[in-house]
Amino acid sequence: MGIEIAMAVLEIFKLMALCSMRMQVTKSNTLNENYPPMEIRNNMGFVCSSGTIQLLDMPTSPVIEEYQSEIITEGTQSVIEEGQVYQDKQTIATAMKHYSIMHKFQFRVKRSNHRSYWLICVGENCNWHFKATSINDSAMFKIRSFNRQHTCTLMDDTFIQRNCTVVVVGSMVMPKYCDPKTVYTPKDIQTDMLSQYKVDLSYMQAWREKKKALQFLRGHLADSYNKLPKYFYILEKTYPGSVVKLKKTIDEYFLYAFVALCTSISGWEYYRPVVVVDRTFLKTAYKGIMLTASIMDTTDRNESILKETSIVYPGVPHYSCMWYIWTNIRAKFKKGHQQLNELYFATAGSYTLDEFNERMSKIEDIDRRVKSYLYDIGYYRWSRVHATVNRTWTMTSKIAEFLNAVTKDARELPIFDLLEYMRTLLERWTKEKLLKAKGTFTFLGYKFNKELEKNSTLSQKLRVRASTDHSHTVIDGVKRYIVCLESKKCSCGQFQLDELPCAHALAALRHKNETYENYCSPYYTKESLLRTYKISVNSLPDERK
Repeated sequence: MGIEIAMAVLEIFKLMALCSMRMQVTKSNTLNENYPPMEIRNNMGFVCSSGTIQLLDMPTSPVIEEYQSEIITEGTQSVIEEGQVYQDKQTIATAMKHYSIMHKFQFRVKRSNHRSYWLICVGENCNWHFKATSINDSAMFKIRSFNRQHTCTLMDDTFIQRNCTVVVVGSMVMPKYCDPKTVYTPKDIQTDMLSQYKVDLSYMQAWREKKKALQFLRGHLADSYNKLPKYFYILEKTYPGSVVKLKKTIDEYFLYAFVALCTSISGWEYYRPVVVVDRTFLKTAYKGIMLTASIMDTTDRNESILKETSIVYPGVPHYSCMWYIWTNIRAKFKKGHQQLNELYFATAGSYTLDEFNERMSKIEDIDRRVKSYLYDIGYYRWSRVHATVNRTWTMTSKIAEFLNAVTKDARELPIFDLLEYMRTLLERWTKEKLLKAKGTFTFLGYKFNKELEKNSTLSQKLRVRASTDHSHTVIDGVKRYIVCLESKKCSCGQFQLDELPCAHALAALRHKNETYENYCSPYYTKESLLRTYKISVNSLPDERK
């Protein structure tokens, strides 16, 4: 079932992407020169077509292999020593600027070309000097000579204002932005640079430094699309059985990317086949939409998703989140909100038609327009008792809202970083869920066991009268309920719709001296949880090795 769900979501995603192709392709025409079109080029030894992604053989330089474990790739080194190897000249130049700020002195460049980088102190006759040269004419640079001792009296308090560039400070604050959730404003940069390095920056300088730091960390937005072929190749090799698709337009522009890892696909086998498909808008210059699919929930009444789903899979029912319908009611109709609130949710969660009809009559008494609105939507879309498939507790799209909340800041990332953020999120969640499942010592998972305990408490005050071996009359005060254990039904509606013994069913089971295990949905058990998360999401290999 898991692979079928993945392919079903892919088909919906394809149609949504194709319908918005014109908007996506022409969007780049409104961008400035800093955001070129999202063209995916076949660089880095990869060939990406609409059907296949192949890795081409690329010979590794023996020089690179020799120094690979020692190559410095960051320009924020706090320790500079002879013999260090840097990935390129730009990195070593940034490292020296950072070093000069840390140690409060100035240098000037005596020689700089593709083979050498020679620095000396600005003070006359000072012995301080720094020399680095390329390794066998490669891009890498190695420090050959470095004399740290100054023989001048150069401690000029104003040096740092002249020597402190956007590039240097940008590289210094870059670690602050590794986590997209971190809020680090230009004002924070001003405060930290003044307190730590005695650098007094204007707000605009700090703003440019933030922008440069983000560029260092994430690269240019357009370049992020070029990383996708290589990234998708690594995903396919690391997670066999995954569904990954990269689709381009006929003129080689990005259309959509789709990822369903094998760990999720295998886990879907043990979850109820009710899928929430939700979309949220990205915040980069290229905009776009992120579509997510989750299990054990339903979607909001999103007209575009409803339309595409009905086109691709006309026989598959599409349900609505009762919370989103309520927000629409509040926006459209201005009276009776306080009375309608509790009444609407009780109506949506009704277990029997009698309960539903009684509550709908009360809604009509308050505002008949609301009843007409709910009727036009279709009762089966939001009412538990009218649903054509068993939704159990999946009446809202809380899981989709949770995903939107945890990815709120990540939606500002370039597409490559966004996809990797989602992968690492799945990696962490899978480990946490597996540990929680292993720490469960009840037959049912925590949520369902808690509901069962509540029903068990309520069942203690009930009286039971057996009619047949499987049919029982349960007396609750002046009310009577009929429980059929063979068909797993109760006249209250909860037993069959929740697929968990209600209080009346538990009373009947106790009367027969039977346990509840055979009367619960297999989706609720600890065993299902363990099987869902049994395949861990392993970390990706280091592409530099």
